[in-house]
Amino acid sequence: MVGVCAAVVVGAVIGFAMRSGLLRWNPRCLPLLSATGVGWVWWRFGGTGYLIPLCLLTCWFAALSAVDLRHHRLPNELTVPGAIVVTTALVSGGSARAVLGGALLFAIYLVVHLVQPAAFGAGDVKLAWSVGSVAALGGSEGWVVAALAAPLATGVVGSVAAVLGHGRARIAHGPSMCAATLLASAACLT
Repeated sequence: MVGVCAAVVVGAVIGFAMRSGLLRWNPRCLPLLSATGVGWVWWRFGGTGYLIPLCLLTCWFAALSAVDLRHHRLPNELTVPGAIVVTTALVSGGSARAVLGGALLFAIYLVVHLVQPAAFGAGDVKLAWSVGSVAALGGSEGWVVAALAAPLATGVVGSVAAVLGHGRARIAHGPSMCAATLLASAACLT
């Protein structure tokens, strides 16, 4: 329990540091998202080889989610470098097959975006490469869970907003993509 509490504090400190680097976007909830995410990853993956990479991934996901929640936008400054780092890490680590999962999810999101641009933004399409690659590390089951859970979660949030009288509210999809990927990883990675 002490380890999880320490991880939450470290996550909050990382979140504040990242927020100061993202002043242009003013992601207010970044420290909270980072603290929660790092604490959860420590609780789930503490003592495994996945701990450090997933903590780094979680902090990046927290930054993406905080910006998307605030501005309904996933900026290139966050999506493109992340995709490069994720792809490089997976290929150099011998998981080039996972990149195929990223390419497949990217292609699906791109087709949906081209057919119905309001469904997914261009930032969601770019993020699909990274989340698809990471989710594929959990095998085809992990990939399918992440790919289906993200739109489902966004749909549920949109439905709740509509029931509460906010039917025209814009719902950020990036946080659902990030959360679905982390949850799929937790379910499939051992």
